[in-house]
Amino acid sequence: MPSNLLPNTETTPEAVAVSSADGSYTWADLESRARRFAAGLVAEGLVVGDRWALLAQNRIEWTPMILGNLRAGNRYVPCNWHLTADEVAYQLADSESRLLVVDTANEEVGREAAAAVGVDRIIVIDTELEAWLATQADVEPPDEPAGLVRNYTSGTTGRPKGVQRSDQTGDARSVLTTVSANWGRFYDLPDHGAHLVVSPMYHALPSAFHNAALGLGQSIHYLGRFDTREFLATIEREGATSAVIVPIHMVRLAKEAEDLAGCHDLSSLVSVVHGGAPCPRWAKEVLLDWWGPVIYELFGSSEGTGPLRVTPQEWRDRPGTIGLPAPFLRVAAFDDDGTRLADGTTGNLYFQRDDGQPEYVGAPDKTADNRLPGGWFTVGDIGWVDVDGYVYLSDRKIDMIISGGANIYPAEIEAALVGHPAVSDCAVFGIPDEEWGEQVKAAVQFEAGASATDEELIAWCRERLAGFKCPRSIDVHETMPREATGKLKKRHLRDAYWEGRERAI
Repeated sequence: MPSNLLPNTETTPEAVAVSSADGSYTWADLESRARRFAAGLVAEGLVVGDRWALLAQNRIEWTPMILGNLRAGNRYVPCNWHLTADEVAYQLADSESRLLVVDTANEEVGREAAAAVGVDRIIVIDTELEAWLATQADVEPPDEPAGLVRNYTSGTTGRPKGVQRSDQTGDARSVLTTVSANWGRFYDLPDHGAHLVVSPMYHALPSAFHNAALGLGQSIHYLGRFDTREFLATIEREGATSAVIVPIHMVRLAKEAEDLAGCHDLSSLVSVVHGGAPCPRWAKEVLLDWWGPVIYELFGSSEGTGPLRVTPQEWRDRPGTIGLPAPFLRVAAFDDDGTRLADGTTGNLYFQRDDGQPEYVGAPDKTADNRLPGGWFTVGDIGWVDVDGYVYLSDRKIDMIISGGANIYPAEIEAALVGHPAVSDCAVFGIPDEEWGEQVKAAVQFEAGASATDEELIAWCRERLAGFKCPRSIDVHETMPREATGKLKKRHLRDAYWEGRERAI
């Protein structure tokens, strides 16, 4: 009899493990599907470490596929379903994915992307997955290292880079119920109730907490498109004990607090984690007053610069902190020469993990540029560490924009804009947005005698990039502010929009 990954499979096999508005799996169903999916990956010829891609909106099938990947020792590549076919094709090719799993909503984009790079094995969830699983044996794959994920973070100088950390040791069950579960315990996730998946699973944050919740023994409930009333109703109906949300969700809830407070029983909540971007202070204060001390803040990145945690009380006691690092993580500030700075001194924030440094796959120079001797690495954040170990973020050295929890890097947008016949020079940066945190702003300089409307330039970008990356507005400049060396003085364009803000990130 194959062993189970999840203790609940043995204690409550017929209880609901994963659910959504469209269906559910019991714990027994989930285990069987995970084993069959793992066996299917092996049958398709994938060996340990091989990659396969997943292009699908949130749905219950994500969970057995992630667990199956964990068993099979592969690396899955979650693709943002807002991407264009060209952008998906790049990730397929760069990751050398051998298989694409896609839902019908994204099938056209997926097939176009796969055809462009020669990925000829495609499984469509809605029409093919069930039949494919039925042909696979309900057995464990060979005992191999646990499978992981390869996330893609948009490149600061162009195309996205695949990010992966060192292989985790141990069997799939120990990785899930020890490594992932301990990650969840750091945020006081309980070992009972339901965990709500609100944000897209192609993001590292919701997928990490999905695994942590399962490892602790929680069931999973997937929500569709975020709606404040449905979110609150689901907490009450499912007896939800934990969730992960992003600042845009918090802002929308806070704006409706006066109308919604008292409409639903939220007493089941134990830990609601927010991350992905700074949250407006007023919105968080509203939710803490409404929900009680259950809101935790997370800082981290796909590269592994976290997790750091801020408890509800710490957030009130230490304004501006991004928290304390997890026990396996250390944080310190260094100057530009690589010298470690004293407590309270602002510098480049570096991170050191017990489970190894991140690697930008296929980009050894980028990997090396972000490292210091002793296992320290950075993603370009600037801040300081106080005497008690609390970390504070003051700025980003890189130009990343965080809008609605999505990381957006200007370089590929700038590359698209400058390709327009009327544009001779451009810059892209983030400006404040009360709901989304930041929105994408472009500044352009036209070729002599040429011009284009905002609408034309934005439409040009939309033909080449995912919609969420495209500028919301455009400023026109006679000349772009550049140094004698040619380096763009982007702060000269950005700073006016951030004047008077608590922090310019």
